[in-house]
Amino acid sequence: MSEQSTEQSPDLDAVLAALRRDYSKLGPRIRELQHEVLCECTGVTLRLHFPAFRQGKTTVHELVELAWLHLTPFALTRKEIDAVRALQSILPFDDFLVKTTQLNDAAAKLFIKAHKATNRNGEAGELLLYLLTEWILGAPQVIAKMTLKTNPQMPVHGADGVHVRYCPDTARLFLYWGESKMYGDVGAAIMSAAKSIAKSLEPDELDHELQLVQRNIDFTGLGTEGKDALLRYLDPHEEEYNERKDVITCLIGFDFDGFQKASAAGDQGAEDAFRALAKEHLKAVAPKVAAALEAAGLESQDVELFFFPLPSVQEFRDLFQTRIGWLP
Repeated sequence: MSEQSTEQSPDLDAVLAALRRDYSKLGPRIRELQHEVLCECTGVTLRLHFPAFRQGKTTVHELVELAWLHLTPFALTRKEIDAVRALQSILPFDDFLVKTTQLNDAAAKLFIKAHKATNRNGEAGELLLYLLTEWILGAPQVIAKMTLKTNPQMPVHGADGVHVRYCPDTARLFLYWGESKMYGDVGAAIMSAAKSIAKSLEPDELDHELQLVQRNIDFTGLGTEGKDALLRYLDPHEEEYNERKDVITCLIGFDFDGFQKASAAGDQGAEDAFRALAKEHLKAVAPKVAAALEAAGLESQDVELFFFPLPSVQEFRDLFQTRIGWLP
């Protein structure tokens, strides 16, 4: 790295720190499985999260409510959100409350419109991946794709989300490209994810995604120096471009009968019983992940793979669609 780049890196670190939100309240709703299961593809990190238990049963309804509460920052740009936040000290509380309600309503309508425009079924998988990437990886979203997906003049495909993290120790920028797959069968979800990941990493596809980020990255409230520092990692004419690392984040949502089995352990033992069942299941599917990635030519690709078992993907999807006002 050049001396100039080293001097500018603290600005970039501060820029991205300003984008991060506090997700400490997610822990009571979304649990993380601690395990030692490895994938044969060395670039793959296997993670597993699941809804917390209460009285021996999993709290899927509460998870849907959690997703709903984070829909606005996922779907809307920071410019739109900050414009309303700036009114907090100006407007009477009742008027400000109306503005925030309108903002939340706009986010739900945009989410529905975007998914209809792209023939998606409105599932919450993209939203869960957004939360896990920001929370677990500490990588804030840098482009709100919902707005782009509703623009008929803007061909949008590829990643479901784009996040970024900067490592000041190595002066490397990590760009996370998101893929979300929600299937009843975990094997089908893995196969579909591998195909989508391979397509997204094709040179033309990746170049398109980089151009989207360059043209639409949300820098609301950020200084010019920080913006320029980040963009240098996206410009092939800059030395920093060589220090960017593209990483895939992938959420695999799937049906898992471990929830029903774990309930037999009673109020106090259900969640621990589920962890044991989930760990065994993860061991069983790890080879399938390696096989699918190797078949797609992705054996050396860096992937942060988030498994998210559910009692029923379809039920979760239906509950979420009802919550955001998705009408059939």
